[in-house]
Amino acid sequence: MIYEMRTYELKVGTVQEFEENFSKVIEERQKFSRMVGFFHSEIGDLNRVMHIWEYENSAHRDDVRVQLSGKSWWPPKNAHIIESQVTKMLTTPSFKKEPMTGELGNFYEFRTYTIFTGKMLEVTSRWEKEIASREAVSPLAACFMSDMGTLNEFIHVWPYRDLNHRMDVRIETHKMPNWPPGSRPFIAKQNTEIWIPAPFSEMR
Repeated sequence: MIYEMRTYELKVGTVQEFEENFSKVIEERQKFSRMVGFFHSEIGDLNRVMHIWEYENSAHRDDVRVQLSGKSWWPPKNAHIIESQVTKMLTTPSFKKEPMTGELGNFYEFRTYTIFTGKMLEVTSRWEKEIASREAVSPLAACFMSDMGTLNEFIHVWPYRDLNHRMDVRIETHKMPNWPPGSRPFIAKQNTEIWIPAPFSEMR
């Protein structure tokens, strides 16, 4: 599988309108390909929404886009409130081949690490050895590696009940002897943001 992460920056105060318009057509859109997540930003740059689409491969994505181009209801009528758009094509590591779905938490932390060129395999191999012990504390909802767009990004997604739960988990993981799993020397840059799932998101 491959995943497309689309992030839109919206006009101030229009996130609810965007989500409502999207909710009207999402059931029909899901018949063409699965949307695993839909979120709006809560901590970080605000007035943004992000949706994550699953495809079998790039040919499947191209075919879906052709099929949707003739639909009057797609895309949702949100063009007037969109300021900018960014899309990334993502793959997944062997230890988390597809995102978890269902009621996982009210807050999702998206941690994006920029990895030094040529070191992604080293990072994923170290994670693979230690991720089971880390997930004993709280689940990893999804993990992605950028394939198109901004390259060398390693994105891991952690759900929490609330920010207090996140802090409790971090306290526990700081006690773990092998977490983080030795990947820091290969990280050029780190970013973290908190996103809230929409009611119709499969990750929620």
